Amino acid sequence: MPIITTDTLAIAYTDTGPRAGQPVLLIHGWPDDGSTWDAVLPMLHAAGLRTIVPTLRGFGETRFLAAETPRTGNSAVLAMDMIALMDALGIERFMIAGHDWGSNTAEALAVGWPDRVARLAMLATPPRLGGMPTPPFAQAQRQWYHWFMATARGAQSVRDDRKGFAHIHWENWSPRGWFDEATFQRVARSFDTPDWVDVTLHSYRARWDEAEPDPRSQWLEDKVKATETLALPAIYIQGAVDGVNPPSASKAVPSKFVGPFAFVELSGVGHFPQRENPRAVARHLIQLFTGTPADLSDTVDRSLLMSKTKPFLAGAAAIAVIAAAAIGVAQARPRGASALTQVAQFDHQATGVAVTADGRRFVNFPRWTDDAPISVAEVMKDGSLKAYPDAKWNSWRNANSNEMPVGDYFVCVQSIVPDGHGNLWVLDPGAPGNEKILEGAPKLVKIDLATNRVTKVIKVPLDVALQGTYLNDIRFSPDGRTGYITDSGTRGAIIVIDLETGKGFRALDGHGSTQIDKSVTVMTDGKPLVRPDNRQPAFAADGIAISNDGKTLYYQALTGKTLYAIDTALLRDGVSETDRAAGVKTVAQTHVADGLWMSKAGVLYISSPTDNGITRLVGDHVEPVLTDPRLRWPDTFSEGADGRIYVTASHIQDTSWFKPGAPASLRTELFSFVPGAAKGK
Repeated sequence: MPIITTDTLAIAYTDTGPRAGQPVLLIHGWPDDGSTWDAVLPMLHAAGLRTIVPTLRGFGETRFLAAETPRTGNSAVLAMDMIALMDALGIERFMIAGHDWGSNTAEALAVGWPDRVARLAMLATPPRLGGMPTPPFAQAQRQWYHWFMATARGAQSVRDDRKGFAHIHWENWSPRGWFDEATFQRVARSFDTPDWVDVTLHSYRARWDEAEPDPRSQWLEDKVKATETLALPAIYIQGAVDGVNPPSASKAVPSKFVGPFAFVELSGVGHFPQRENPRAVARHLIQLFTGTPADLSDTVDRSLLMSKTKPFLAGAAAIAVIAAAAIGVAQARPRGASALTQVAQFDHQATGVAVTADGRRFVNFPRWTDDAPISVAEVMKDGSLKAYPDAKWNSWRNANSNEMPVGDYFVCVQSIVPDGHGNLWVLDPGAPGNEKILEGAPKLVKIDLATNRVTKVIKVPLDVALQGTYLNDIRFSPDGRTGYITDSGTRGAIIVIDLETGKGFRALDGHGSTQIDKSVTVMTDGKPLVRPDNRQPAFAADGIAISNDGKTLYYQALTGKTLYAIDTALLRDGVSETDRAAGVKTVAQTHVADGLWMSKAGVLYISSPTDNGITRLVGDHVEPVLTDPRLRWPDTFSEGADGRIYVTASHIQDTSWFKPGAPASLRTELFSFVPGAAKGK
């Protein structure tokens, strides 16, 4: 078994399944070891998932590096062990399934590192969010071993016969005859370590304040106690005949999850679901990890009773059935929103989309990896493209750049946005290939939608569009007089343009909220997105949205995980940068995001390239709206008069930037969906 060394441990683990698959961390419980997942793994692998199975501190081949390190076992310190393992493996974002101790370790990971944990499955042990009250007498009786280990005599008894102590729990916690003795003896070898008893005693004593948690983890223990709910997609798997944590002990579990959630009860199953009924567990994990979060729903699973399924066996037929089911749910319709509908497909990379009040639809094609033959197009009813506003504005070609005045043509259009006053504005950063700005090329072009004629060109000067700037997206004040542009280039900023005078300035220039977050790794297809020279995408302030009353501007760096906002009053000319910086508000911790959109209903939508999805802001957190494997790099939004939301899939991860040998021209798509009501609205 491979070993990874952290600052305190040598952690034994396995890393199996498709290397390009979405990573899943599977954490075992007590008294058990990593083999608890053995019968589940083949089915997860068949569904395209990569699995990392560690051995917890005190168990098996995992060892402490120093004699002076406290032999602690509280959930928060176990979570810190797990994050150190994932750091060492270079895995930034992942999903988790945890059983027993692993359940609360997974919960602590979701609390402590919400930007890294994408989805969560807890098995057989309820969350401790908000703290652990003293249990009622009936549950305290089932947990007799907790109190037994809190005494000196009880602790000595565990030291004297650790296997006997573990064995009685295997017997009592699940139906009679569920395991064979040879299996238990194999697992019990993981308890024959110098530290198993000390880690065990500390784990149970610390949860009832009979021992202090590991000092390094106190911050996380406090955070779990202070956190009442989680919003990420999650399931809780409950054995119907669990002898230690029966369904009656889990009644409050659903109230701890405010995002997509399912309570799954497995008939005939006790405390070790993944060992007793691996097929059912694998099926529900695959639905969570590969399906649409909004499709999660409470289930009483009677399809695979223990009497019909031998533990530890997963036949090839079951793998095929479950993998096929996973493929089926991957494009399932999300609850509260219509299914994703493909509107059009293009032979070149599209980024921006604009839908006007009368239903006209426009897209744009930046010159990133190919010299697109058209920059701005109207999508006609038959799906064909018509150069807009005319062929002349779209006639720029990189090969003829020395012969064509950059101010009179679309050079590298990144975004197109209606202003609500009968005009379509074209944002041209003037930097083909997302590289050097061509002098005089950065501009805003105003087109009258009634006459289809250019009525104004605002050139963005070099003291505003600095070399290294990339004009990314734009939003307008309700009165149509001011434009707010994100600069996603080497020095992020919000660029403010007076649309009447054409004058502009940089705001929050270099401020932390407009810069990349160097702690973020952009992940797609379950792995870091990097160029051949190992550079990852580094895009500063990118997504932008404005409240319907025009008073609040929202923005986020693509290479980031925090959504910010500022009052637009602070973006007026003459306000000091000190006052602006003081007015920046942190709205929510999010995820890697490209496009933002404030709907007419006042809901902020956020694209999520990491999981081919879309989320929305609810209060101070985000919740999933939909995921769909066709939505490769959801980029830019627009909204029709009927409330239908449009989004481009720009396939950035499929470009030759990140896939050497990929064709210069990419096939991309325009999709739409009808949003449902956000929770809490």
